[in-house]
Amino acid sequence: LPTKMSPNAIFDRASAVLHDNEDVKRRFGPSFKTYGRDHGGHREGRRNFIEHTDYTDPDDGSKRTRVRFNLEGEFGSAFVFAEVSKDMPSGEFVYIIVQDKRNGAAITVVDNRSALLAKRMAGGDEKGQNVFANLLAGGGAKDGQ
Repeated sequence: LPTKMSPNAIFDRASAVLHDNEDVKRRFGPSFKTYGRDHGGHREGRRNFIEHTDYTDPDDGSKRTRVRFNLEGEFGSAFVFAEVSKDMPSGEFVYIIVQDKRNGAAITVVDNRSALLAKRMAGGDEKGQNVFANLLAGGGAKDGQ
């Protein structure tokens, strides 16, 4: 059974997020495809080996999985980088970034790194987490409300 941390599950969820993103559709075309490692040549068969790295984050000790896969549409192609943390709810990403292969330009689709930093800085205290989240978001909440 695939878990939320398995490379193919991350690939599937990230691909779904990308297909709903207007910036990605505008840049690469509305009917783009995503796929794993391309072995080159004209070999038939699967090309959905998803390159991935499992590691433990040195700052917060959380187990993470980072994946890289390809995106190809009528207006160009890109690398997609996505990462999930075991400490985050299922379906949420640390980040999803699309990097155009032609010019290196990046489209940030999801970026929760600052929210994770706020959580780590506040410890386990929910009120402290809210204060940091509001501070990082530029919110005007007072007293952690």
